[in-house]
Amino acid sequence: MRSSRGRRPLLGALATVLCLIAAACGSSSKSSGDSSPSTTAAGAADATGPGAFAKAHYTTDLSKDCPNPLIIQKDWLAEAEHAALYELIGAGGTMKQYDYSGPLGSTGITLEILDGGPGLGDGITQPASLYAGNLVQNKTPTLAYVGTDDAVQFSKKYPVTAVVAPLAKAPTVLFYDPAVYPSINSIQDIIDSNAKIYVTALTESYVQYLIGKGVPQSRFITGYAGDKEKFVTSGGKILNQGYVSNEIYSFEHETPTWNKPLKYVLLDDLGYKPYPSALSIRTDKLQSLAPCLKKLVPLIQHAEIDYSKDPTEINTLLTKINPKYTAAFWFTSKGLNDAAVAAMKQSGVIADQPDGFGSIDQTRMQTLIDILKPIFAKEGIDTYKTDVTPSDVTTNEFIDPSIKLGS
Repeated sequence: MRSSRGRRPLLGALATVLCLIAAACGSSSKSSGDSSPSTTAAGAADATGPGAFAKAHYTTDLSKDCPNPLIIQKDWLAEAEHAALYELIGAGGTMKQYDYSGPLGSTGITLEILDGGPGLGDGITQPASLYAGNLVQNKTPTLAYVGTDDAVQFSKKYPVTAVVAPLAKAPTVLFYDPAVYPSINSIQDIIDSNAKIYVTALTESYVQYLIGKGVPQSRFITGYAGDKEKFVTSGGKILNQGYVSNEIYSFEHETPTWNKPLKYVLLDDLGYKPYPSALSIRTDKLQSLAPCLKKLVPLIQHAEIDYSKDPTEINTLLTKINPKYTAAFWFTSKGLNDAAVAAMKQSGVIADQPDGFGSIDQTRMQTLIDILKPIFAKEGIDTYKTDVTPSDVTTNEFIDPSIKLGS
């Protein structure tokens, strides 16, 4: 794949991976009950028992407008970036291999959350899953997490429309040892560092973006799959692809051969700005499911905010899901989950947007399209519309603009 679809690289040799990316989720200032839910004052303290908070605060009636069960395809295994979905169920759901399901609050429907990566099936992208289904579960989701760069890439072959973006920035970073490189904050700093850069593949769109901005192609090392050896054995002399929600804490606190501070720069801050994990629907289903989305999207907006304010319930849930119900290599400690929430808030991965929390800026999308189209043309990719526009792949129609982090 040429785009940043790879939330995590999907390898056949994942058994070599000891500790990868992780997450956190939560529950806190919760939302209520009609199509424009309000939030209550605070915290999980006003509800008790697994899932009780979700039942008390997500109460919009979805039974007449939404599919039941409502199936959502994720882009990787259970992690912080998916917090809003787990928040809507809480910790009272049913855990199965690559599958978590339960009542969506008190809305009258069941939410079923399907894992991506090894839980999706080889060769199936998130956009394709909305058309061809999940090959592992043999189910076709209604919505899927799709990065907006992927939506552009597949805008002709598998057209999808993002309806809410719970994360304002991609958590993808280049991390480094501050004892070797005191400060890397720009592309010019990367060029001047003369460092090798360890990434998944040259075909990743952000890699091509960096090359187009002047980073020599010869500086890239390919094959990163969550492994730690190359960075450690280099003595921190390389820049490494990773996630602010995972590798930073994992290297600093869970890697005995390293366990010392790192610094990082977000790809977003280098100018490559997709909306990651944007909840998207088949474009040809947009009209028929509009009544559902009008009620569902504000709940998702609130759920992401709730998680960011009180992650306790869902962080604990993730430690139970991983790795028992996902994959043997996907262990997420409580410390890692807690650190993921804090890091995403501090770095602006979780942040308000101008038109409401979870909204998608059309000017930013046009800039992304302008970056991607020459890359796709150069690489001979024919799955995208050459005249694609932001409104082809995104909409703020269902966003409640009054919902913000402080609400």
